[in-house]
Amino acid sequence: MLNFALKGTYKDETGYSWDYYRDDQLDPNPNPNTFYIIPKPQFVVDNAGNPAYHMLTYHTDGSDNGSGSCRFDVELSVPKKIEAAIASAIKANPTRFPNVSEPVFTSLALNRGSSVSFDFLCAGVTTSIYTTASDFGSNVATFLIDLTKEQLDTLKGDFSNSGGAIDIKYYLSVPARLQGVSALLNFDSSIAYQYQVTQPSYNSWGDQTSPGSVEKMLKESAASKVTLTWGIANPPAELIQSVTDWANSTLANMVSAEVQKVIELQSTKSDKNFSINEVSNFSFSFVDNVVVDWLIEPTASLPTFTDMGLNIDNFVGIVNEQQQQMTVATNLPFSSDSQDQIATVPTVLVDGLSKPAFVKSVTVTLQYPTLSEANATYTFTSNSSKTFVADYSPVAGPAWSLEYAVDYEDPNMATVNGKVENITSGSFDLKVEEAGILTVVFDASQAFTSEGTNPVELDVNFSYVNADEPLSKSIRQVVKILASDSLKKTTISSLQSMPVSTTYNYQVSYIFPGIVKFDAPLVQNQNGFLQILPAVNAVHTCNLIVFVSPADAATDPVFDATVNMWYETAPALPPGYSSNQPTKASPAVFNITPDVSPSGGLFKRALFTGLLSGDQPLMYSASINCASGQIDINSQQIQNSQPSIMVTPKQRYYTLEIDPSAIDWDKADFSSVQVLITQTVAQGTAPDNNGTGVNQQQIFTWNKGEMGNKFQTLSIQHGNTVSYDCKVNYIAGNSKVQTIAFSNLTDVVFDIPASASVQQKQEPALQEQQK
Repeated sequence: MLNFALKGTYKDETGYSWDYYRDDQLDPNPNPNTFYIIPKPQFVVDNAGNPAYHMLTYHTDGSDNGSGSCRFDVELSVPKKIEAAIASAIKANPTRFPNVSEPVFTSLALNRGSSVSFDFLCAGVTTSIYTTASDFGSNVATFLIDLTKEQLDTLKGDFSNSGGAIDIKYYLSVPARLQGVSALLNFDSSIAYQYQVTQPSYNSWGDQTSPGSVEKMLKESAASKVTLTWGIANPPAELIQSVTDWANSTLANMVSAEVQKVIELQSTKSDKNFSINEVSNFSFSFVDNVVVDWLIEPTASLPTFTDMGLNIDNFVGIVNEQQQQMTVATNLPFSSDSQDQIATVPTVLVDGLSKPAFVKSVTVTLQYPTLSEANATYTFTSNSSKTFVADYSPVAGPAWSLEYAVDYEDPNMATVNGKVENITSGSFDLKVEEAGILTVVFDASQAFTSEGTNPVELDVNFSYVNADEPLSKSIRQVVKILASDSLKKTTISSLQSMPVSTTYNYQVSYIFPGIVKFDAPLVQNQNGFLQILPAVNAVHTCNLIVFVSPADAATDPVFDATVNMWYETAPALPPGYSSNQPTKASPAVFNITPDVSPSGGLFKRALFTGLLSGDQPLMYSASINCASGQIDINSQQIQNSQPSIMVTPKQRYYTLEIDPSAIDWDKADFSSVQVLITQTVAQGTAPDNNGTGVNQQQIFTWNKGEMGNKFQTLSIQHGNTVSYDCKVNYIAGNSKVQTIAFSNLTDVVFDIPASASVQQKQEPALQEQQK
């Protein structure tokens, strides 16, 4: 892996600066000649040297006259002549790079999640456009942008002038050791929330989830903090800046990921419903010599058509009717373009052997009413994109469907067929999950850096059952990560015969000296390709926020509030953890007196600190002293992972407990049970309609052998009532799914029946949490 402290820069004849790094030489059998060059963004070009660029303009009698779209493809590349020039520069600098005979340039071992962006200025407004990039091959990225007439004219002008059109920036990450420095990264969502409610666009955090925009808001809100501790004397200013930039970008990426998780969980169609206080505070510690995801941002200006000696009008189409454009892009390990990226290609077990999952080809077929059958099919043999164009159908609207077949180079790897329906965006990326590859990286670097006794081993118990396709292969696997491992990461990969379309579970066992074991709570319904495993004694902080809007502060201000927090039942404590957790008899008490904010509202927060691994729910009660009198909030159950509690006269919480204890896995004839909960918040005696209606369906899954109650907390208003419909799927490995359903339940505990044939009656109960 690259050593970010051993960096060189070569400036070519055009003035572009090429950065390159030496290998860190800390892996077994290091090669002193290994180097990495950061590639440069450029147009994808065809065999004739023409860029993959097309602009479409509408000439109509309607309001869309002059508007249109623009599509172009970019990639990363390092020309051979640049490699030769950098090799000469390396050999000419033995002081900086000693013991080099002949430099060998190796492809970067990219992590998943690459993206690319550009900004363009129109009418005084800067618009940032982001898209995903392939993690394989030349990292092709496709931009497909709908533009107003003014935007289209501006972008066409940018590509028509001389001296560079737009700056393309890639966001990549690669493994690198944090040598000579440790870093502490903190995010406080209550500070971010205080900033959010003062903005003209209250929904800004939900709308701006790109790395650059989130980093900007973190800086403006002062909601993040980076602390660097150097272990080397007088580190160079360039190195300090590089590590600082990495830390801030890493924080922004973490916040973006958490925001997206919350939005996805809520299925928030409009970011107006999103509030940053629904994201938990977090703190990550990176110690000296730990392997991190080092962020790389290669940036370059795309040439204009004038610079390329081309006429842009030859790349512009004019139509008098609206067109439907559907772009399919691939993000797959094709054998034709990923042979040099073996460290990135997922390996899967086939006939008892671990083999790289090289894709031979992917054939796609689109369905749209006006798209002819002859023009609906295309076969990919490398990472690229293909755009299908048809007349717009008012009946179908923007929705289109896609069928595909993935063939692998290894004949023992079965063809994976899939279908994606009702695609409403203009583009769709085929990723490894669609190709049947389930791959998850577990990063345990945080788990071995806690204060006190650290574990000597982590066992990750992983389970996957495809609830959509019960005939597909289920996975139950245990992987180990040792404290003595230099790279405290492990990967679970499997090739499925069908697309990976459902979530997975995992449970971590922390093994301490003397074979003392602590099992953390089961983590359910995950779909990310990276899981960061926390320290066993990691804390979870819950913000207790008193917030009164300027309008309410003028009519009914809150003077102070007293909040009590405790665990209803003592949570299981990891070995060596001596902290006493609060109980009902001895709760944690917080006296909160809000301050006047610059906007005229009232704001103050306190911080309750519990255990991240706590397997029991919290209890919350409060007494609020406001101008209209004292308001008492009776004890309410709260899930242990609750990010924030809003301590206001109207805010209340409803928590549902789901109990699987009736299931006997030794006798069960099913391999997985899936509980689907749809909650409805009714008006009740609440004075207004805030927070009422049907909520997004929540899914909870227990695979064979897994137990543990789960809690789900819903924010409601005083006087609301909550009911829920529930469907339980019992999934066997023989394509058999048995289902039972319940309607209009109000009990705050749902006991999962032992089987579909034992349908326990779920009696409605008084909702004490509504008091």
